[in-house]
Amino acid sequence: MKASVRETLIAQLRRFDEDAFVALANRGLLRRARKDLEHEPAALVEDGDPAAVTMTFGGHRIRFDARGPAHASCSCPSSGVCQHILAAALTLRQLFAGIESAPAAAERDDTPSGEPATAEQPLAPLHEALLAIDPARLVTHAGRAGYRWAWQMVRDFESAESGVALSGDRHIIIELRQRGLRFRYMGGGPDSLLPDSAITSLAKYQVAAILAYRRAHGLPIDAPPPSARAKTAALDLGKDFAIPDDSGSARGESRARLRESARQLIEDCVDLGLSHLSSAVYERCSTLAVWAQGAEYYRLALLLRRIADHVELLLDRAGAADEHRLLDELTLAYALLEALRTVEARGQSAARLIGRPRSEYADAGPLELLGLGASAWRSASGYVGLTMILYSPKEQRFLSCTDARPEMQRGFNARARYTAPGPWSGLGAPQLLTGRRVLLSKAQTNAQGRLSGTETTTAVVQDAPTLYDELPASTSWNAIGERRSAAQRTLLAEPQPMLDWVVVQPAKFGAPQFDGNRQALVWPLFDQEDQVLLAELDYSAFSEHAILRVEQLDAGSLPAGTRLVGRLNQKLGRLSLEPLSLLRPVPGSGRHAVDALHFDPAPQRTIVSTWLARLKAGRETGGTGRSPTRTPAAALPAAFLELRTRIRLDAERGVGASASQPVNGSTIDQARERCDQIGFAAFARRGPTLESPAARLLQTNYVRLQYERLVGDVDDAVLD
Repeated sequence: MKASVRETLIAQLRRFDEDAFVALANRGLLRRARKDLEHEPAALVEDGDPAAVTMTFGGHRIRFDARGPAHASCSCPSSGVCQHILAAALTLRQLFAGIESAPAAAERDDTPSGEPATAEQPLAPLHEALLAIDPARLVTHAGRAGYRWAWQMVRDFESAESGVALSGDRHIIIELRQRGLRFRYMGGGPDSLLPDSAITSLAKYQVAAILAYRRAHGLPIDAPPPSARAKTAALDLGKDFAIPDDSGSARGESRARLRESARQLIEDCVDLGLSHLSSAVYERCSTLAVWAQGAEYYRLALLLRRIADHVELLLDRAGAADEHRLLDELTLAYALLEALRTVEARGQSAARLIGRPRSEYADAGPLELLGLGASAWRSASGYVGLTMILYSPKEQRFLSCTDARPEMQRGFNARARYTAPGPWSGLGAPQLLTGRRVLLSKAQTNAQGRLSGTETTTAVVQDAPTLYDELPASTSWNAIGERRSAAQRTLLAEPQPMLDWVVVQPAKFGAPQFDGNRQALVWPLFDQEDQVLLAELDYSAFSEHAILRVEQLDAGSLPAGTRLVGRLNQKLGRLSLEPLSLLRPVPGSGRHAVDALHFDPAPQRTIVSTWLARLKAGRETGGTGRSPTRTPAAALPAAFLELRTRIRLDAERGVGASASQPVNGSTIDQARERCDQIGFAAFARRGPTLESPAARLLQTNYVRLQYERLVGDVDDAVLD
């Protein structure tokens, strides 16, 4: 028998806790409702309406229907959930606390496993209700465009585990990790999912949460229905640079021609030889980059622009030019073209392959973050800026906020920005964030973990006495290398730069030294297993202060438990750490201070203490630490190294001229066969043989790059 409105309402209210009521409105309204209830109780009106439950409070009439408190109406002028609705809902929950409802009985007796729902499976009815919401209902709720957006968003998650987190005991909590959004479900339809923060375009995010929930349980999510309206053909502005039409035909033809032209260009480069490229190749790369941008292949456009810049460096005989690096970039572009062709041939679309035209920021609601420091920088493209690094204990991830300007713009100093007001309302300067807790309201983040510097975001800075305990620290360098390798195993994976930030706690700090040949500071960090991770800072006008700070440190006197915040980098075939700040205990206070190496002044040291520190550093041997992140040449078979050499030589000279010329008595096909025989099975020839020698070389090089990524960070200088 179908449950009455009152029984359905009782079942939902039993699911509400403090956080759910806050999500229904906000903490201030909830506090006000409880205060009003102390002076005047809410009353239940017995008017006999079978479709609603009516309450009166504060001279106003509140009506609840089967959809629950989120859709209650009040006679007061306020829109949305007001304090009267909250007071009535709190009263109803108290009045019905001892009443047994039909849904509650069903939770006990009708669970999928036959166990009592109120004991071992309290969320089973909610689970069944969520999975019972069909795609037609979701399309009705968010519209075709909203459903299509939500479906694509969930499909673009690297995996169900990385995209969504499920929790809750009294109700279901669905967290969309990439957006930093959390929804609570106490029952009802898709419009009953309550977000923890205010969100624009709420309906499409509710649909995304439901689809992510299905995907997290291994269930398929239905593709969006085709558009019902007819679309006009794209405006003809040229054969190759026509504006793409969303409906497919014009855009599909343009993209197909683009992929074929780019594929032919890359094969021509390898046929001709990377040492024999001409200015015509540069022009073709630049033209295709513009075409790719117009065809909305943003990631391919970026790769083609980078290849064009590299070809220009080779033509200018610049010191930064490197045929081997150009070969790897051509290989990645060729693999991306093949992946795009395969995906679109199936009628699918993958945002991580196509890329994005620009960062899209979404409302993240209130955030509670820990400030870990900042650094100024200059990019190769001529921009200067300041980047602040923060950590979210709730979401267990790092976030950043950057303020950047063109280098030629007057009135902007990246280092002085650290002490200037902003970027958020209520924040005196980024300097005030270091070592403090900041509460952001109306915050906006993008998928890469960057915070928007919009002035609509409000910041409240507080002390953070427990900052040290809220930061997870890594004590094993091998574990760091394994986690980073696992996160970047696929060459075509979308970059996630904030995953490179870590907090490490060395067992011992070595003596920092400045390498004059490389113009970089090198600071060895040792873990419990005596493995060494080098903290390195390349010299520049922006890093000079941090380098001097580290050089002045007495590494042996750093207190036990000192931690270092930094970003992992790939340098010379091994993993290194770019230091940002130190987190060390304050003697006698039981607290920990964050030392921003790029900005904070060095502590005063006497002549005696400086002399003793230098003497101690001179006597230290530095240990016999071993780098866990380097793969030496001995770890790779000779056949693999031979194939690597053959690939590069053929690409430099051109496969047309070198395919029949063995290197050390070996051709590239023979080298592939030897690698297959010793266990590198991906080099085996399976499926149709590629007709072009250049295509076979590029395919082989892609497999080689993927193997090196899986094996570890191979020292390129050792293998050459």
